[in-house]
Amino acid sequence: MAEAEEKLWEIVEESEIALFITQADGYPRVRPMTLLAYEEEGGVWFATSKSSRKVEEIARNPKVTVCFLDLEGGAYAQLFGTATVVEDKATKEEFWDEEWEEYWEGPEDPDYVLLHVEVHKAEYYLLEADELWVVEFEG
Repeated sequence: MAEAEEKLWEIVEESEIALFITQADGYPRVRPMTLLAYEEEGGVWFATSKSSRKVEEIARNPKVTVCFLDLEGGAYAQLFGTATVVEDKATKEEFWDEEWEEYWEGPEDPDYVLLHVEVHKAEYYLLEADELWVVEFEG
């Protein structure tokens, strides 16, 4: 893996905050979310409710941005990609966390879904070095 890609995933791992951004009514809509996992070949995973506004917004426009803020490390990364709502039973079970029982009844709850973002391009900025890096993913 290229050094630029390694640094990108390091920022993603170290980030205290992930902001998931969709398009709604002609404006970006931003909300903090917890990253479940990432794939070095260019993918990130989140859990959400099927009844949420973001699922509705993704249905209208699947192009999203996910911004990761590594405040302590002095860096941020933006991932640009296409979001998909995943309702596959085995995948939902694989990611299920018991702590989510306050939101959903279990991995079979129809309101519990996963969001997968296939990342097409990413960029990250290193504050101290004043450097902007761009990483392209095949997709």
